[in-house]
Amino acid sequence: MSNLTSKQKEVGLIVLSVLFCLAIVAYSYFTFYSPKKESLAMAETTLATDRQTLFALEQQLADQPEIPLVSSLELQKKVPVEPLTELILLQVEKAEVVSQSMVQSISFAEAPFVIEAPPEGVETLQQLAVSMTIETANFKNLEIFIDELEKLDRILVVESIAFGSPGEITTADQEQDKLSLSLTFSAFFRPDLIELLDEVPKVDTPPPADKVNPLPSNNGIDDGELPPEEAEVESKESATSKEATSVSDSVASVSDTKPKVTTAKPKYRSYTVKRGDTLYSISMKHYGSRTGEEKIKQANGLKSDNVKMNTTLIIPD
Repeated sequence: MSNLTSKQKEVGLIVLSVLFCLAIVAYSYFTFYSPKKESLAMAETTLATDRQTLFALEQQLADQPEIPLVSSLELQKKVPVEPLTELILLQVEKAEVVSQSMVQSISFAEAPFVIEAPPEGVETLQQLAVSMTIETANFKNLEIFIDELEKLDRILVVESIAFGSPGEITTADQEQDKLSLSLTFSAFFRPDLIELLDEVPKVDTPPPADKVNPLPSNNGIDDGELPPEEAEVESKESATSKEATSVSDSVASVSDTKPKVTTAKPKYRSYTVKRGDTLYSISMKHYGSRTGEEKIKQANGLKSDNVKMNTTLIIPD
């Protein structure tokens, strides 16, 4: 090596440097560039395949007919989201009128529906138990009453039914006793489906005809007190009655032939209508029968049997 000239040494170093650079380039190519190139080619192939699949799916979606949105109204006629006791009460009242019967008492009770090993989706099912006592003239009217209840779209399960037959008629002037029926049945509702509240079946009532309720609503009136307008009218009537009484006293002192007449001051109560209340149920609550419906209508100037929630009604004694 010592016999080499300086020029040969320089050429040898240049050749070694070139070989070293070529080795580095070859290593980099096969270690980094070639795998990345293959990965890029595979990614492009996958992208092309995915584009073809997407195009095929879009074509299939375009060929399918549009699925219309289905309302849950028909299903909620069978099992609603709310108890809807007012709809059951209206059907009971209709059955009462059609069958010429008389509902003596009716009560509603809400409770969870208990069942062993319930299927999926029934764990939150709630039960509305309805108990009633009916009085009717004969078995035919009783059959008509039950038929009217069965016309409800709502799913009903009869829990118990019991009735007693009238006694035997032994004399010509003896009147036939009425039949007494005790009926208990259950309806169901799903309070957990709150997103379907807008599709709950509505009560078929006429529009308010742009009329304004003249009675106050929750205006701090306790039971036994009258609204301010009624109190003012009553005070004027009281003053008039006092004047009439004084005149009658003076006449009685002169002639002493007519007795003194005094008018008893009427007593009133107030009641705020709650959800599910009807004129019939309010009458049953305060009077124990439906005889108070006309009293309530006259006292409040009602022209129909419809009452609006959160309004205050005057209940005469």
